[in-house]
Amino acid sequence: MKREQLVVVISGASTGIGYSLATELAADGNEVYAGARKEEDIEKLSAIPNITGIKLDITCPEQIQEAVKKIENEKGHVDVLINNAGVTGWGAVMDRDMDYFRKVLEINFFGHVQTIKAFYPLVKKSVRNPIIINVSSQAGNYAFPFWSAYHSSKWAIEAFSHCLRRELQPYGIRVAIVQPGAIQSQAFIKDIGDFERYKETRNSDFVEYAVPMLEAAFHRAPISKEKTPLLVVNSVRHAIYRKKNAIYYQPGRRLVPDFIMAKLPYKAVDRIMAKMLRR
Repeated sequence: MKREQLVVVISGASTGIGYSLATELAADGNEVYAGARKEEDIEKLSAIPNITGIKLDITCPEQIQEAVKKIENEKGHVDVLINNAGVTGWGAVMDRDMDYFRKVLEINFFGHVQTIKAFYPLVKKSVRNPIIINVSSQAGNYAFPFWSAYHSSKWAIEAFSHCLRRELQPYGIRVAIVQPGAIQSQAFIKDIGDFERYKETRNSDFVEYAVPMLEAAFHRAPISKEKTPLLVVNSVRHAIYRKKNAIYYQPGRRLVPDFIMAKLPYKAVDRIMAKMLRR
């Protein structure tokens, strides 16, 4: 059965999960507006059938408003808004300055909030069972040491999504949360230089404990156990095309911290973490 063409907006579409979402939803016949920051990425996206690359840095209100205006002029509404842009956020609390925490929260949380608020009038105009999808992480379920900025941002977007879903439910706008597990991405590759510099931090009480725990993320062997972003695409398709979507989708391999830390009592987890740090 041929599906009705939807107007889809995706942030963070230059690589990884966002790129796969853009290309696959465009292949379904939808009109996809794929957000990126770099001109070369925008041109690459625009060369794909059914995709219009747009300049969209979600920390820049002016770019968000320009994107809204463009789509309003061209389509008049938005059926699907996928908030996917994000960064990692790691290092000991005492080693990271406030600007670092603000940057991570600005991208992973506040940027999504202002994007949703800006696009809401266009989503409200949809007559095609509109949906807002927030791409979060399993990191929204637990708190691992030396990832405080990242976990904080993901816990924030989780709570926000629940509040938003309950506020918009009476108006027929659905909200879903996607929590990917181990999915292939460029996130750690982009941060590898920063990590190498962090390893050389002087006068820190925590680097000697933080680095071994972070090494697993930054220098893990590929990714044979990690899953393709197409698993996320399949979850998003389910959320978009079904009349009734789930609240949570959790594609990808379940990570050990999510499996254990989200289930055990806090004090039991504290004891496990203390033993790991004493190694």
